[in-house]
Amino acid sequence: MIFAIGDVHGCVDELRLLLNKLPRTSETTIVLLGDYVDRGPNSREVIDTVLELGQHCTTVALMGNHEAMFLDYLNDPASAAAGAFIYNGGSATLASYADTHGVVTIPKQHTDFLHSLQLMYEHEHNVFVHAGLPQIPLDQVDPDHDRPTMLWTRGQFLRTDYDWGKVVVHGHTPVPRVTLRPNRINLDTGCVFDGRLTALALPGEVRFSVGRTQAPRQVVLRDTTGIRTAHRFVGTIPVRVTHAGCVREFVTVDYSELGMYLRAIDPAENARFEEGERIEGVVGPSSSSPVGFVGIIVRRRINDLGVHYGVKIVDSSPTDSPFDDAPVEG
Repeated sequence: MIFAIGDVHGCVDELRLLLNKLPRTSETTIVLLGDYVDRGPNSREVIDTVLELGQHCTTVALMGNHEAMFLDYLNDPASAAAGAFIYNGGSATLASYADTHGVVTIPKQHTDFLHSLQLMYEHEHNVFVHAGLPQIPLDQVDPDHDRPTMLWTRGQFLRTDYDWGKVVVHGHTPVPRVTLRPNRINLDTGCVFDGRLTALALPGEVRFSVGRTQAPRQVVLRDTTGIRTAHRFVGTIPVRVTHAGCVREFVTVDYSELGMYLRAIDPAENARFEEGERIEGVVGPSSSSPVGFVGIIVRRRINDLGVHYGVKIVDSSPTDSPFDDAPVEG
């Protein structure tokens, strides 16, 4: 028997409770659909649990878009792609690896795990993937060419009635309950968003789930200097602010999930915002998980390099997909 498990996102207590509910044997195969990290409080412990699970039964761990972003961060912490990781809940992941002095250490066993993750797993009647598949026969799916679709897709995949010959089991798009379609099954029931963590037995489609054990809360890597609540990361991330019907372009000087220090791309840009003004925009490269935000200007500085703004983020909403703008399916 196969059990497929949806997006965990750092919810280790719920993952352990769910695993204890499953009627596992030594012949059991468990397929985890990716997104073990980010947003929730215990990403490190989730990976530890998945690694331990592999000692007791056959475990297939797929890559999610959040593991891909984590690898981008580890590859170059100052890159725009690393910023996409932070703004999509990555600071919570780093916090789970930090010691009491704020030093983040990723064990080699965990980096090896991240690099080992599969994009797709096929079984007799099902194919498992994190987000979805292109509308082509399974034997034509190319893990290199189709990687963005397999990690990120939403709208087109969720709307299609394309028949892959096997039922696609996926996560990535949060839904209030398991979505069963003739051609696909969605198991991301939004545990980290105060939903549930769900497993599905195949064949038979028997469902197992557990509710969130604690209220959702934002977790960030703390600033050990005590100057700010959250650690500021250094890196240049594009930020687009909508103002007076126009889009103004900025880049970060430094940033956290709670705030950022912006520099206008055009040094001749006039100081258009006042301290205390509310702004809206998008942070992150358009090709990699941009995040919408609402912020308050808390500081404005003008020097030879142009206009700089300190921004406190009061609300943010990850788009989680550079390909589709379809609403979350219900």
